[in-house]
Amino acid sequence: MLTSENQPEPTEPDPAGNDPAAATPAFAQFQNATPLPPGAEASNLPDEDEPNSAWGSALLAIVGTALVAGGLGTLLMWLSLRQYESYGATLFCLSPTICSFVAVLLYKRNQPGRAGGIWSVSWAVVAIMAVLASMLLLVSAKGEGIICVLMALPFALIMAVIGGFLGQAVVEMRGPRRPLPVLAVVLLLYPAAQEYEVRHPAPVLPRRVRTQLLVNAPPAAVWAVLMRPVAYPAANNWFRAGVVYPTRTAFALDSATGRRTLVCRYSQGVARLPVVGWEPGRSLTFAVPSPSMPAPMRELSPYPDVHAPHLHGFFQVDSGTFRLRPLPGGRTLLEARTVYRHSIGPQFYWQLWSDYLLDTMHGQVLATLKERAEANYTHK
Repeated sequence: MLTSENQPEPTEPDPAGNDPAAATPAFAQFQNATPLPPGAEASNLPDEDEPNSAWGSALLAIVGTALVAGGLGTLLMWLSLRQYESYGATLFCLSPTICSFVAVLLYKRNQPGRAGGIWSVSWAVVAIMAVLASMLLLVSAKGEGIICVLMALPFALIMAVIGGFLGQAVVEMRGPRRPLPVLAVVLLLYPAAQEYEVRHPAPVLPRRVRTQLLVNAPPAAVWAVLMRPVAYPAANNWFRAGVVYPTRTAFALDSATGRRTLVCRYSQGVARLPVVGWEPGRSLTFAVPSPSMPAPMRELSPYPDVHAPHLHGFFQVDSGTFRLRPLPGGRTLLEARTVYRHSIGPQFYWQLWSDYLLDTMHGQVLATLKERAEANYTHK
């Protein structure tokens, strides 16, 4: 029988019973390989939808957790605003911190296993979204107006990051599966802190805001304008949104008592302010009795009847002063001063807003007086 030269010759069986093919390198490598557990082949196959599903799970967990924790934050704020009528550090510091802290703990407990590598700072996103949700829910529940919420927002976001960081630290120390003891302690902390703050209020100290403007007219010309009725232009920015501002001023003299009164028409009412200091051509000071002043702002809200407690008694102006100082060249340094107090905490933060708004109001009043004084003096 004919055979091809390239055909492999048959191998003789090994006398010891071993298969000759087992001696080849490929067979040896296959024989020494570790067998995979049943079903492992399917899990090692690439999943084309894995990134999308991980992103979707992370986003769903973030939004859901933010809404749940936001509702809790709204309840805490509602406790301070309606039960205690308190606008202190507990409300503005502790409520956003606890809200974001709880949000991170809940999120880490239910976080998808693959989300960490996709969004490593997801805890910060959850913390901020939870505080934003709590403030939106508060406005929706007629608890506060939009202006106050916007003013509190920068500080609340800082506290949200702090609370989220603390939550992340607790998760790293205790693990994500045992949050209930920590949550219970934190939630009990809030009413205890609020009760202590109400029983031990911080001292309310007077604060002065001073604004100056150079007028190219002598003090007599500036004083003459100040004594006449003055209408001020329409305000803008925060004042247009609802913060109170003067629209017209005029002096009145009580013929019976001989006392002068500054009649000031504000954007939200009229106040009669008794003059307590009078130096013609140099200065005048008027007191601001609490019952005379209108509310410091009109709440901007989807609801027409929102009236937050902080609009009465938490911000009080004590007095206002105009000073005129002569300068060389027939000019005048015109100054406006306001002394005020407020019991809204933390005071260092809300003083920034109060000082800014009062300084802006001073600037609008002084600019109107300057324009009129310079115009009258030039035409003489």
